[in-house]
Amino acid sequence: MATVPNLSSSAANAQASKNRIPGLCDCSEPSEKSALILYPSLGTPLMLKKGQSKCSIFIVGEKGLRSPAGAGGDIPAHAPNLHVFVDRHLRVYPIEKKDIQTDTTVGTLFGDGKTCDVAKQHLDAWRVGSFDAGALIKDRHGRPFATIAPMAVKVYKDLAGGDIYEVELDLKAAPFKPINGESFMSFAWMVKLNDEGKKLIPGATHAEPQDLMIARFLKEQADKDPYHFRNIHEFDLKKGAPHTANALPPQKSDTADQLKSWHPVKYMPARALKLGHLSDVHVNVRHTALGQSPARVIEGEMVGEAAWNQPVGTKVCNAFDALRQLFRNLASGDGKEKADAVLLTGDLIDFNRNINPAECGKSIGEQWKSFNLLNNIHDKANGPRLYPRGLDDMLVFSLVRAVYREHKLPVFMTSGNHEAYQVPYGISARVEAGDMENWAFKLGVLETASDPAKLGEIAKATVSASGGALREQAQGTVDKTAGWFKSATGLDPSEAAERAAQRAAKAAPGIARDVAERLRGIDDDRARSLAKKVESAGQAMDGSELAKHLKELEAASKWTRGKANEGMSRDHNMTVYEACLAYGPTYGQALTGFNFDGGQFDWFYALFTPLADIVVAYGAESDDATGAGALQVIAPMGWGTNENFKNLGEMADDALKKKGIPLGVDRQGAGILPRATESWSTSQFELLTQAQAFKKASGKTLTVASHFTIVSFDEPVPLTSVKDNVDLVRFWPHNSTTGVPNLEAGFNKANVGTCERGLNDYFERYVRAGRQRPKGAAQVDWHFSGHSHRSAVYKAQWSRSGDSDKPCVEIVSARDPGVHGKQTVAPDTQTALIVSSCGGPIGYQNFDGELSAWTGRPPAGSLLDCATGVIQQVSTHRSRVEDGKAYNEKPRLAVALDYLWVMRSLPAKGDIKDPIYLLRHKEGFPTTIDVYMSPQVTKLGCIVGMAIWVFEGGKNAKKEQVRKWTRLSPSWAKHPTDPERAILSLGGPDLVALNAAMIAGVAGQYKDQSGRGGAKYRKVRQAFCEVALQAPAPTKAGDDWGKDMLCDKDAWVFPLEISIADETLSPRSLWQFTRPNGERGEVPDWDFLAEYFGDKGYVSAKEAIKTRI
Repeated sequence: MATVPNLSSSAANAQASKNRIPGLCDCSEPSEKSALILYPSLGTPLMLKKGQSKCSIFIVGEKGLRSPAGAGGDIPAHAPNLHVFVDRHLRVYPIEKKDIQTDTTVGTLFGDGKTCDVAKQHLDAWRVGSFDAGALIKDRHGRPFATIAPMAVKVYKDLAGGDIYEVELDLKAAPFKPINGESFMSFAWMVKLNDEGKKLIPGATHAEPQDLMIARFLKEQADKDPYHFRNIHEFDLKKGAPHTANALPPQKSDTADQLKSWHPVKYMPARALKLGHLSDVHVNVRHTALGQSPARVIEGEMVGEAAWNQPVGTKVCNAFDALRQLFRNLASGDGKEKADAVLLTGDLIDFNRNINPAECGKSIGEQWKSFNLLNNIHDKANGPRLYPRGLDDMLVFSLVRAVYREHKLPVFMTSGNHEAYQVPYGISARVEAGDMENWAFKLGVLETASDPAKLGEIAKATVSASGGALREQAQGTVDKTAGWFKSATGLDPSEAAERAAQRAAKAAPGIARDVAERLRGIDDDRARSLAKKVESAGQAMDGSELAKHLKELEAASKWTRGKANEGMSRDHNMTVYEACLAYGPTYGQALTGFNFDGGQFDWFYALFTPLADIVVAYGAESDDATGAGALQVIAPMGWGTNENFKNLGEMADDALKKKGIPLGVDRQGAGILPRATESWSTSQFELLTQAQAFKKASGKTLTVASHFTIVSFDEPVPLTSVKDNVDLVRFWPHNSTTGVPNLEAGFNKANVGTCERGLNDYFERYVRAGRQRPKGAAQVDWHFSGHSHRSAVYKAQWSRSGDSDKPCVEIVSARDPGVHGKQTVAPDTQTALIVSSCGGPIGYQNFDGELSAWTGRPPAGSLLDCATGVIQQVSTHRSRVEDGKAYNEKPRLAVALDYLWVMRSLPAKGDIKDPIYLLRHKEGFPTTIDVYMSPQVTKLGCIVGMAIWVFEGGKNAKKEQVRKWTRLSPSWAKHPTDPERAILSLGGPDLVALNAAMIAGVAGQYKDQSGRGGAKYRKVRQAFCEVALQAPAPTKAGDDWGKDMLCDKDAWVFPLEISIADETLSPRSLWQFTRPNGERGEVPDWDFLAEYFGDKGYVSAKEAIKTRI
């Protein structure tokens, strides 16, 4: 057996100094060795079955550790001397706090001095791999265990290429006895700090190298990135307000509370654990900033204090508050069964840089100017102050830490796509696809044209995806051709395409300038015109036109109907009007067409876990090579490092099929719910195959969790389609997305937000669909996902369609536990494909077309009993209107109804009919007004009355400004023969007030098609319609979704235009009552607010767009 080398020798110390991590003491005797603990970590905890006697942790050691550890060159290689260093450096601390002084010169863990002879009896170790980006770690038994996230290697660059060791612990040994308590403990690898390290971690003499690297990483971020938030301490969630609706909690200040690594370990029940699932929590401090808005839908002293007209800031659903409550509910059971562990599958935040609520001002105008992204986010003075990076990450980190401390819940975390989003969008970001006159669309074109990397990325993705689709048809020919190409060039075809596109893009601006110069030398008008076009193209490619474009603030803030993500306001539990009122005139800005940046994953993989994917055989002893002793198997899988959301390679959809155009695998069209482009990867499949082996050996259950979906219906597709329209819910799984026409639909309205690779293999090898067992024999019992914000438990079966000989997957059951109650998919029957709703914002549903895709659902997660297969929803629906507290988690019916109007007449959204409109059929004073409701709204039976608000402005006889609101209260009666109509009847006082408002209104003349004068008009200066509501009727299947919504204590309020077809009011005037089309019907009248309510802080749109706070 190898012996421990003399670590005090000068040779050993010289070797150690070559591999020293900056900040660690390089003069201690004996020489210290640096390592970071890969597993467990905060987002991948170590759960021990009660009574378990052995477990393994995984560490990365510096390169100089291999020789003194006695590890050979093979993998796996026994490291018989590593126990010496584990004894000196490993500690077990309470999860609340690590010591910052200890002795690492002797065997402190076991108290056996310099000999470390006791440690040798209770520790063993093996070198099992190398710390490389994307590496698949296998344990000493050769079993795939986890993959290394590429960004983790970049953050922990000091140990890149270092050796990974599996360290087996004898849990019966004295140092590990504290783990037997009720609370979590945390492992730590402690080393002595030098002067540099003491500056990074003040007051400490010892710390984990991992914490030192995190501190250095955050310092480097702040030094090189002026927008990086500099205070790197946890938030104190026990202090300040019990919610973050108006202000963030204070930050802690002690060294112990700096952001750092944690390695939780705890004994759990000796049974299958109940698993909670949360996803798409979207913690967003902008909610707190918006929550400060004092703006009101109807502004003025005479409006009164109606509940629906409280400041719009009080209507915001704050995702952090909701998430915090959901954790409480899962931990306490909220009167039901409680979770033993939680799976948190990505989209923890909305974007990395976000507005600082403490800096956005108190007045409405100040807030509007603060929200102006283009004017602030890249500004050297305002950017770092107003839009720092890291606030949301730190809130999530602080909360997860609190969950371990207070609720004693282990939390398994995977990445989503939003962890990589760089900057915010406006609250109702606008874009018109294909319209170069639209600022946001042109921005995306200019960004692509001016960035060779983006052009290369598109070329690489197109070739890679096409090759994948061809591979399925050519049965290996493509692989052989690619192999020949690589042997000849050293590059994969996709890599070659990427480099060629980049080279061409770099050369193009110079070529364009040269061509333009030559054309200008030709004495010909056509040549000169062409020269301008070529020059413009060159400017697009060299970035100069992009720089000019980004300064066009008014164009960027201009209204257009197209929306980049139309559901953003709904996520906040607000109408588009309310959200824009709180945000200001720059609501429509979209700062970039390429918001995803894989480099932004650095925070997630530094603070939560360095592991992208992992398989856990809970309850199995570490020396159990087969995993037969496992009580259940859990496999959380990460998103990857890229996404596809533009889908430029496959812009076709089913509408083209009707025109005889052959379609390929991808029928989702352009502009899709982002798909994970790297999943399923080869390493993920290796992990899943190992998970199957554990399941087979133990006879227990297998749960997989990911952010991306496997099945999730598109917005316009009701859950009832499984019975009423089965063609919508069938697809033919493929292993790639694009490239070959005339193939069956593999990506369609049944699986939005899924992964792009290996989907067919996943269904064939791991999913039990109906009675057909997967080829891998041991099925996945339950697959949790999120991403789509739409809750459902899906069941699938293999089927056949008359149009194809190839078997398809047909969804035969789609049930929402939040309305349909508990769902049971027992172990080893078939695979349940579970999508949980939003764990922070408002989710959505479409049961049977009742509100199209706009049925709001409260923030929620899922709870799975792995012993029985019972799946239930855990939600929070606290309401400010009902309980007076600053929470708005109960979805508002008014928001859903308003979205029906905003999204009407769009084929992609189901051709929604105008939900309600008013019509006056004859001349004369409007004693009666007909109200028409769409069949959809009529079926709901939720509208029970209507009021109209009219405004009188101008100057009185004393030349004082008049601003008077009057509420008209007409009677409401159902039409005697037409169920889709109602009749409003206005009495004398209402007619007097209406006439007065019209006389005080504004007169003008419409422009005809020639731009000259057209018909004359007079309008009431400002008006709103207030619709009284009641709980809607259940669906025909009895789904009472309205019970979870705020209905009768709220009102649906929207802008109304009241006009007559002449400049002068007369007894024969023809009155019109309409919700205006265009911007005025969706968002506030900025000029009106500035003119009449400047004293309340409103400013003009031009001032909000052009000036800084």
